[in-house]
Amino acid sequence: MAALGLSLLVMFLASPSISAQAEEAAVYTTTMNYQVTNNGPGVAMNARMIIYLFDNISGWAEQTVLSENIQGVSTFLSDIESTADNRWVRVSVGDLMVGESRTVTVTQVLKIKSVDFSINPNNVGTSYPPETLDHISSVAGLFESDDESISALAHQLTDNTENPYYKARQIFDFVMHNLRYSEQTTEHGALWALQTGVGDCTEFSNLFIALARAVGIPAKAVAGYGYNPAKNTTEARLLGHTYSIFYLPNYGWVPADAVWPLHIGSFGEMDYAHIAGATTGGEGVVRGGTIYWPGPGTVKEPYITHSGQRPSVDFTWVGGTITPEILVDASLQTSSPIQNDVLTLTMTVKNLGRSLASNITAELEVDPTYFEIITPPQRKASLASGGQWATTFEVQLKEGAYGNRHTLTSKVTYDSSYGDISGTFLAKGKTPISIPAKPAVPQQVYDIMLFALIGVLVGAIVVAGITLARR
Repeated sequence: MAALGLSLLVMFLASPSISAQAEEAAVYTTTMNYQVTNNGPGVAMNARMIIYLFDNISGWAEQTVLSENIQGVSTFLSDIESTADNRWVRVSVGDLMVGESRTVTVTQVLKIKSVDFSINPNNVGTSYPPETLDHISSVAGLFESDDESISALAHQLTDNTENPYYKARQIFDFVMHNLRYSEQTTEHGALWALQTGVGDCTEFSNLFIALARAVGIPAKAVAGYGYNPAKNTTEARLLGHTYSIFYLPNYGWVPADAVWPLHIGSFGEMDYAHIAGATTGGEGVVRGGTIYWPGPGTVKEPYITHSGQRPSVDFTWVGGTITPEILVDASLQTSSPIQNDVLTLTMTVKNLGRSLASNITAELEVDPTYFEIITPPQRKASLASGGQWATTFEVQLKEGAYGNRHTLTSKVTYDSSYGDISGTFLAKGKTPISIPAKPAVPQQVYDIMLFALIGVLVGAIVVAGITLARR
């Protein structure tokens, strides 16, 4: 049976002119492949399934579906359906003979913008809408908020305040600083993370959610993807990422990611590298002791009919890609040892998108309490897809900078276009930099400096005396 294509939705309004305000955003093409295979012994009839789709999100994320296309479907059994947590479509691939396979391919183009809530703790309320209270319960094997050790820790961390913002922040900081990041081959719940003290994005997120729920803060998981240039891949399997959202009265659902950027985290803000698949309160996620996150890359409710012997049919996600169309990455590295209170940094700008980046301006953003930027913004005419540009910045260190860890931000504005999208974009990258303690001046140097100063003073007195004598 020939594959059928269906163009379903175009949500983006083209803006062909370059805007004055640079947009902190990126554009990706995502492709997800699902395979249905009849292993026999009988014929599989009307094989159907629900496949998840990326959704339009505003608030805790800014994600827009620009276009989508589904191929390989015999029949669409429903219109696209959605809830507050996910979006999907019911499809059938038809009848399959023994040994036959069919592949369904979902291609979506997404625009992701960064969000920053700039939360003022004084504006945070204390009353939660009734519907959010569904997300303060314990979930076995995932968010074990009723476990004695998790509950006791949550209260220990938060009993000094009634403000939900500070409660969530103190829990977040504990998770970020007390779990050691280590990639896992199996996903674990919050209790496992607390007991072992290690984990990757799943364990960090699960522990944050469980601790938040233990003190009455509604929290959910976001299962999706994170485009990480360090992984040097577009394979969706290698880019899976889980993080959290929690509810703050007067602000709504707020994002939190304790591992991105690593050792810095994101609290109340989220960058354009986070691609949201689906949110979940945990219901039905743990099956047979294994965690199965919903969202693009998973199949829901597989179903067949048959006559004669019942066939064994596999409904499987067989991978996909996440390809940047408009995306620039900027990172910082120290270039040389600190000399005369000057820190030299190299900013590396990479065009990871398939579109040309032009009119590029690179600059630093630092805390003026500790640093003063010496080098002005640097410019480059253009950077082709896959291109890389390194430029150097000098920063004057102030006294308080020494002996502390700081976060420096690289900022790059550039023009780019893809299809109907055209504009000025802003790329940001946060880099933790540790400034060592300022070396003490050896006593011998002090002695030399003292003798030199005495010599200068004596010389000045002698010169003054001679001048007076001549008068």
